Amino acid sequence: MAVTEQEMLEDLAYTESEGPADMGEDEWDRLGEEDEFDGLEDELEAEDYGEDMFGEDSLEAEEAEESVANTLGAMLGAEDEDEFFGKLLGGIKSLAKKAAPFVGKLARGAAPILSMIPHPAAQVAGKVAGVLGKLKAEGGTVEDALEAVAEISVRDPRALPVVAGLAARSVIKDRGAAMSPTQRRQAAKAATTAAKTLVAHGGPKAIRALPRIVKSVKRTAASKGTPAGVRPKVLARTAAKVAQRPGLLRNLSRPSPKGQAIAQRAGNGSVRNINVPSGATITISVN
Repeated sequence: MAVTEQEMLEDLAYTESEGPADMGEDEWDRLGEEDEFDGLEDELEAEDYGEDMFGEDSLEAEEAEESVANTLGAMLGAEDEDEFFGKLLGGIKSLAKKAAPFVGKLARGAAPILSMIPHPAAQVAGKVAGVLGKLKAEGGTVEDALEAVAEISVRDPRALPVVAGLAARSVIKDRGAAMSPTQRRQAAKAATTAAKTLVAHGGPKAIRALPRIVKSVKRTAASKGTPAGVRPKVLARTAAKVAQRPGLLRNLSRPSPKGQAIAQRAGNGSVRNINVPSGATITISVN
């Protein structure tokens, strides 16, 4: 009998969760500054991107990622989803600005167009804020937001750090409030690494795979009892495995009707006209 896409995805997540699941939650909580997350991003980048992916701008990109991780890590300490949405809403523009050095390198194809858009941080902040604000008012979930913002990120990769933050929150839930600042920062870095890995291998559309991988990691983590603090690492490693399977990555990168519907209800349609300084008009469509 043929193995389904979902079975393959869950098998990847299950394999990655086997080691961490053997440790109890208390053991992971006691890990300090030098815990299991340290070096994860460097390890995955060496495997999946190659040493020269960022070239001469690598230092700037690394500093940007550290700044984004610190900001997202603070947000992950929210005790409930309403508080988390509020913190994310307040920090969207700042995240977009901080992430620019590494997002621009990932979205090479989109960069020439995006560089022509005036006030890009404010623009993407408005798109994402519309979605988060609506879901917050409606009592929507982080998972709903993850699917919708992933769709926005396809046409505006500057939303990628918000997608990563939502993915991290989805896998750790409210356990972030009990984690140390270092553990929260590392959870944010692991989720960002997962997002970067997918986009590096499959282009901007591949960010759509992240919500589906998150769901699989959550299901397998629940069945194995994987500690919440370890789940972002499982997420990053599962994303790396998916990225090396082009067929699976393409299938997981298909549009999310639910995410698109949420984005459209919040005023982010699938086609958008943007006036640029030269007086020309650029039309960006979601495929």
